[in-house]
Amino acid sequence: MVRHALVIHRTRALSCGEVLFGGNLARVTKSRGRDGRGSHLRLVDSTPSSNPQPPAGVTDVDTTPSVAVLETLQETLMLDLAAAPAELHPVIAEASVARSAALLADQLWPAGEPDEIGEVERFFWADAARVLGERRDPDSFVLLTSLARTVGPAGRLPLQRAHLSRARSQYGVPEWISRIAGFRLTSAIVSEDVTGDGLSVVLDYDDDQHPHTVVVFVDNNLGAIAKDVFVGPPVDRVIEAYQRGGRVTVRSVRPATAAGIILQALGETRDHDDPPVTEDFEFFSALLVNRLTQLPERPIRPPIRAMLSPRQREELVDDFLHSRYAVGLPDDAADIARLWIDHAVDQTVGGPFRVSAVLVELFMASWLPRKVLADSTYFGAVPLVLRAWLEFAGERTQLDLDVVAEALDAVDVWTPALEAAALADPIGSRSGERVFLDETSTDLDEAYRILAGLGSPPRPDLTGLDKNHAATLSVLAPHAWLLAGETLGTNYAGEAFDIAERLIREAPDLLTKARLSTWPRAIVWLLAHRHRLVGPGECLTPTTLAAELACSAPTLRKTARLLTETLVLPR
Repeated sequence: MVRHALVIHRTRALSCGEVLFGGNLARVTKSRGRDGRGSHLRLVDSTPSSNPQPPAGVTDVDTTPSVAVLETLQETLMLDLAAAPAELHPVIAEASVARSAALLADQLWPAGEPDEIGEVERFFWADAARVLGERRDPDSFVLLTSLARTVGPAGRLPLQRAHLSRARSQYGVPEWISRIAGFRLTSAIVSEDVTGDGLSVVLDYDDDQHPHTVVVFVDNNLGAIAKDVFVGPPVDRVIEAYQRGGRVTVRSVRPATAAGIILQALGETRDHDDPPVTEDFEFFSALLVNRLTQLPERPIRPPIRAMLSPRQREELVDDFLHSRYAVGLPDDAADIARLWIDHAVDQTVGGPFRVSAVLVELFMASWLPRKVLADSTYFGAVPLVLRAWLEFAGERTQLDLDVVAEALDAVDVWTPALEAAALADPIGSRSGERVFLDETSTDLDEAYRILAGLGSPPRPDLTGLDKNHAATLSVLAPHAWLLAGETLGTNYAGEAFDIAERLIREAPDLLTKARLSTWPRAIVWLLAHRHRLVGPGECLTPTTLAAELACSAPTLRKTARLLTETLVLPR
């Protein structure tokens, strides 16, 4: 995939945990997987040695639970520091301890009433402050300093007191310890890729000796999640890299505005089931959150993204079909253009007029084959329509011709993916027909697995059906089963399956009177009314049910009536 200009630059120069700082390139290996062990969580959960050795300067072995945890935190911190250049030690110490503290919070006090959580947390940090306050070795002082300047309100006061007490008599510690968590946020910039694939928020920090930036990459193609967080060079070198790479716009923003963009993106990341974040994101995200919570200004929430209504989407399709770019396109052009718009608006951020090679890849190689079951005639029309739409969008947005050309080349690259997904035989009454799967899931099989209590769908009986009707039944019946189970409840899934099977076997010609994707929705509409789940005093109204089914009430009512009259179903 084509990534943001700075991220491309970083991938070349800062890959595999490498950090560019002060003109030097040094490899920074995270604690994950180091010396063969799994992660901080596993270390914290591990059983301490039966004969632990006291640190230097301690004559009695403390056996409180905090000791084993603190030993793990200190070992992790020392390993992270050993793998980083000296110039980065204050930042790495802050990031290491912030990450460990966040993992501890998830493991040691993840549930319970707020007062109970606070009491456990306060007790743990008070005991940790006591243990570290009694030690005299330099390594434990580095840990104590990092904790005192990083941990939240529940442990800040006892840790700071212990730190102040030790600082009066502690010797043999390096000078850089005084700079841990002492960086000042001086400015912020936002750079956006001209293709709309993503943006980077760059926070500029300065401590008079080693200025650096914290860069957050937001991936618009994955719903605007924060995908990468890393420490970069000073901001002037970042801007220089942008200007050298081109194809990005750079603007200065208030720190509060930058914080709002980042926090919203972090929220999207947490809402993602399995976000494809980088290793640097896992290491530096806790540091990022800690620094953002210490801003003197409240974060400014970004404007709510405008969503296109169905009517507005149809208007865009009409504008395209009446443009010079649509001349000579196949009959399915309107349908394909609408699918492109739906994907761009509902699955990504930036709108339907984005001209992006990455967006082309996602649409052709992933989303469309999962959403549409079609033959080679329908899929063969997709590249023609996409090329026309991309040229149309490029003109509307006045993009550079090389950007448009890159997206057009991507259409050729990913056309084989559609060809491989095409059915050998038409699935409907005419060549070019397609079955549009449920918009709310990426895969029916995945939806079956996650729908609690429903299990796997029954297998339709395809005996005696030709290939066309067998292919249609194999999609329509499970789809009706799933939609009824999700919308009405598991008790109605089997009945929906049976009606879909009767439709294909007893009245296949009826399919031509509505879109194939409308029939499962009409079956659910019919069942909801038959069982009196819709109406006064019920949870569903005709309006809410139509919204749940993503179809208009008049269309559902008309199609359900066709089912009832043709199959002689009870009303």
